[in-house]
Amino acid sequence: MEERHSIRERYSMEEEHSKQKKNPLGDTKLGVVESRFADIIWREEPLTSGELVKLCREELGWKKSTTYTVLKKLCARGIFQNQDGCVTALISRQDFHAAQSRKFVEDTFQGSLPAFIAAFTSQKRLSREEIREIRGMIDAYETDGRKEAGTANGKEENG
Repeated sequence: MEERHSIRERYSMEEEHSKQKKNPLGDTKLGVVESRFADIIWREEPLTSGELVKLCREELGWKKSTTYTVLKKLCARGIFQNQDGCVTALISRQDFHAAQSRKFVEDTFQGSLPAFIAAFTSQKRLSREEIREIRGMIDAYETDGRKEAGTANGKEENG
């Protein structure tokens, strides 16, 4: 006999399932102000929490309590750490943005990078320079992949 669940139970089960999906950073989205805050830390790290409070007062107009609240929130999300008053990143800016990009492509385009590129280029024409840069990235990726596997052009290298 098939087990029936209420709408609330089904919603709760779906929510739990989505939380279990592979995402080492948890919630990777940062608001505009959180992004500015994160940029201060990435730019200045390592820095003391007192230095961070001063920078946030100067650059964001924040009070000490606001700085500590946002820092605690981003530490809990695994982006930064505040250890003995020393604030450092647990993930680099580049790795963070790469994770954000991967999550966006996964959530919006079912993980298909070609589908993302097709959608992007349907609204914005790529310049010759952008095309050259993208080709260069793909070529470098293919070359690095072969080096890691110890092959060239799909064949085992001798020598």
